[in-house]
Amino acid sequence: MYDVRRLVLLRDLAERGTMTAVSEQHGITTSAVSQQLRILEEEVGAALTRRDGRVLRLTGAGRVLVDHTARILAALEEAESAVAATADTIAGVLTIACFQTAMSELALPVAAKLGNEHPDLRVRLVEAMPVDSVPAVRQQEVDLAITYTYSFGAADLPSGMTTDYLFSDPLVLLAPSAWRERVTVGGLAALADADWIAAQDGAPSISSVMFSCRQAGFTPRIVHRSSSFAMMSEMVDGGFGATIVPQISVPDRYRHLIAAPIVDGARRLGVTYRQASIERPAVAAAIRAFRQRVQPVGLAS
Repeated sequence: MYDVRRLVLLRDLAERGTMTAVSEQHGITTSAVSQQLRILEEEVGAALTRRDGRVLRLTGAGRVLVDHTARILAALEEAESAVAATADTIAGVLTIACFQTAMSELALPVAAKLGNEHPDLRVRLVEAMPVDSVPAVRQQEVDLAITYTYSFGAADLPSGMTTDYLFSDPLVLLAPSAWRERVTVGGLAALADADWIAAQDGAPSISSVMFSCRQAGFTPRIVHRSSSFAMMSEMVDGGFGATIVPQISVPDRYRHLIAAPIVDGARRLGVTYRQASIERPAVAAAIRAFRQRVQPVGLAS
């Protein structure tokens, strides 16, 4: 019978392409990865990889084995979840990943609720953006992740994972108070000659600025950069420029800077998890708690 740990190494090699990347991911040496994969090839009785320049590609046998690995891991987790469901109490450790701007509204209250209702359950919180938390869920390093997609974009999940929609977070224009009349009269297009504030190129949020401004007929002149929505709000308050951010990310002290909503613009938030884990009591309880959380605080829409 094949060793599951070796199957996981082969799967990760298929995705990452190099022994070095897999060794860094698992915290072991490159030689250890190579040795384990050689043993797996001996067990299978066929070559599983071939070198293509600096990258290792899967052979036909390797691809077949990786395809089956996903089903094997899902079956094992389904078995673990089913066994856990026979217990009288919800116990163990549940790890939830959440990005910064949703931590106080979602993750912290839900973690507190779960801790109060299930004293034998230990909830761990990890701050992470979806680009990091989704792979962590898939790798079983994290049980659940609060993730998002923008209304003008899409994100495909790996096989075996799903996202339950929670609520839409509207995109809003933040502008210095002195610019309010311009926006009221001319809309977003009135700021075509203004300085703009945005995240670094490649960050998901910068797409909201670029897309919305281009829809209004201009390309924004991005002068200031920040990775923090709170800092962007502070910069707008200081008169440095305008920006577009999700509404939930605007600190209360800067709510007066919201000049207008972005038409058809939103960030959709959801809870992402492995489908095979849904019967695990702790996971099911957390998903219920997130759904309940978005109702009374007025987040759901």
